[in-house]
Amino acid sequence: MLDKIFNVFSRREKTIVDSQAISLPIEFRNRVVMLLRDELQDSFVDCLSILRNKLAYLHGKFQLNDSRHHSEVHEDALHFMCTCKDEYFLDVIELIFNSDISGVSWPDNTMIPAINQFFQIDDLPFHLTPYVTEELEMSFYGTSTTETRIAEYPRVIRKDKEVIYKFALEPALQILRGKEFKSANSEFLNALEDQRKGDFRDCLTKCGSAFESTMKVLCKKNSISYKETDTATSLLKSLLQNSQLDSYWEQPLILIATLRNRLSSSHGAGSQSKNVPPHVAAYVVNATASAIVFLESEFS
Repeated sequence: MLDKIFNVFSRREKTIVDSQAISLPIEFRNRVVMLLRDELQDSFVDCLSILRNKLAYLHGKFQLNDSRHHSEVHEDALHFMCTCKDEYFLDVIELIFNSDISGVSWPDNTMIPAINQFFQIDDLPFHLTPYVTEELEMSFYGTSTTETRIAEYPRVIRKDKEVIYKFALEPALQILRGKEFKSANSEFLNALEDQRKGDFRDCLTKCGSAFESTMKVLCKKNSISYKETDTATSLLKSLLQNSQLDSYWEQPLILIATLRNRLSSSHGAGSQSKNVPPHVAAYVVNATASAIVFLESEFS
């Protein structure tokens, strides 16, 4: 429960918050509140109460507002939403979708495109990502069944990251939902989780593993000989030798594995501490997603 509370925009995007002024007009806030009211109707007050409890944990305060006039829990939440810092309001938007609130459905939720439209109307540099789901094979009383669960909750990202999300991350996650990519999917989702938590060295490790697992699946699907113990370099060479791609593609693609080997937690630090900054982790995540989409498109 607590992980989802603290994994919010203001903490995840602290460098943006610290370096740039975020300005959300009151009209934008009002539209989001009105949308929530109209969508949830009778559950609106309960929603505010749930959000207030989450926000109380997030900010470490028994009461969100200094004024004593908002004695009701839902009033405390509503006043906070109208008066809090802009980055905290973006936190509220994310908490709406990861708090198991009655009436907030997934994976398709009409409030997500509506909020993105509000961002556009007020020319705000943000985008709300959709839910990402994954299918898990389970056994129910001895019968095999498939369960769909949420792998990624909606997040507010800067619009300059939207292109990367739309054309790399989202397609990669869609590809990895396939049953044959089960291992790669798990590794890549764990890499994203490490990135959010700030475990950037582990993030690089799991990106490298997801890249290798994806290449093994593509080798198997295309009857290309490989060994389970093959390194990323060997796997990539096998794929390139059995494709129409020129050999110069090897250098940019293998960089994912090179960075994993040089910087990640998969190899000992030796006498020097290996610090991976967030922008390097972000690059490797995006490069891994792009490589998965590129190779799967080439070998599909």
